[in-house]
Amino acid sequence: MNKAILLFIFSVTVIFATDTQDLEKVKQKIEYHNSGFMKGNLITSLEDDWLKITNYYINGESFKNRLKEPDRLESIEKWGDRRRWFVSNWQGKQPAIYVSADYVPAFYNNSIQKDKKPSTDLKDYFDFYFKNYCEFDGKIDTRYARIKKMKLTYYDAPYTAVNNMMNIKIVGKFKKIISYDIELKEEDKIIDAMQTYHPLKPTTLFGNIFAIQLKVLEVYPGEKNMPLCTSDYYMGRKGWGSYEEILKQIDELPELKGKRNPY
Repeated sequence: MNKAILLFIFSVTVIFATDTQDLEKVKQKIEYHNSGFMKGNLITSLEDDWLKITNYYINGESFKNRLKEPDRLESIEKWGDRRRWFVSNWQGKQPAIYVSADYVPAFYNNSIQKDKKPSTDLKDYFDFYFKNYCEFDGKIDTRYARIKKMKLTYYDAPYTAVNNMMNIKIVGKFKKIISYDIELKEEDKIIDAMQTYHPLKPTTLFGNIFAIQLKVLEVYPGEKNMPLCTSDYYMGRKGWGSYEEILKQIDELPELKGKRNPY
């Protein structure tokens, strides 16, 4: 993907009230699912319908396990193919979506910090991808609006473990660390959205969780009155496989084909 990074800012500014509310939901969701990685429905500031992170559908995760249950048809109807982020009322607004991941204190190298050398870049260890389009039955529907400019803001918070070390507990609130303004070319399809991010000095034995807010600043409009539609948001460790390999696990499912095109 060719993209122009317009600006990045180390931020000490006040977080907007709506962002604070969204981040509190992110925190609650992480603690509820007991995972640094977002599970199930993604947190968004605007959406027309439920949106599930692509991780929900991969091998060993919730959806494929549901297909083994007696009520699989009901699960397919309720949870199948909810991989698209539809936003009808995007005009004049800046809809946002969130993903997250955890990292351990070992990523922070004290000797490197003392020598003022570049520290570990978590971009080398984590993937954040999405499709800047929506497709149905393998065909891209060009009627929908797509992202032209976006702001990626990284937030961070330490976490610990409670209940006999069984449950994640985020300490305090997410702190805004750095932002990137990015412009996408109209022909960009698969977006590698993970940016340079250096781990913070640990304050607990367990590590930190970083949350990424993707905020839409400007769109390539589709046909008149058509929603913004992007899809297949994925956040994972590089050792889990490439984005293409992850999508292959999902696209082979007949339960996810040919559904959920409401326009």
